[in-house]
Amino acid sequence: MVHLTSLTDERVRAVSEALGPYTWRRLTPEMVSRRALSAIDRPGTADREPAARHDERIGVLVEFLTGCRWRSLTVGAVSRQMVAALDSWRHESQWLEIELRWLSDGDS
Repeated sequence: MVHLTSLTDERVRAVSEALGPYTWRRLTPEMVSRRALSAIDRPGTADREPAARHDERIGVLVEFLTGCRWRSLTVGAVSRQMVAALDSWRHESQWLEIELRWLSDGDS
């Protein structure tokens, strides 16, 4: 489940600013994801390069974007939802790690 992120979240602002100068609706989901991740990882950096293609979070964002009508959203809305998707993925990953530790501790 995706919980919406605050419009005042620094990461949402950074993604909006990173996508804003581009005709971002014409970009591929992968390039939108790479630009968004670069903005999240290095906010305030002018002329930032897109995130590396091997970043595992790109797949998370591409899957999210391909599952919705993101091109019909405003840059602020798509930025907010991408940050929320990353937060949900991170939360689920942390729970999976905890559950795996519980299972491995039970085997001892």
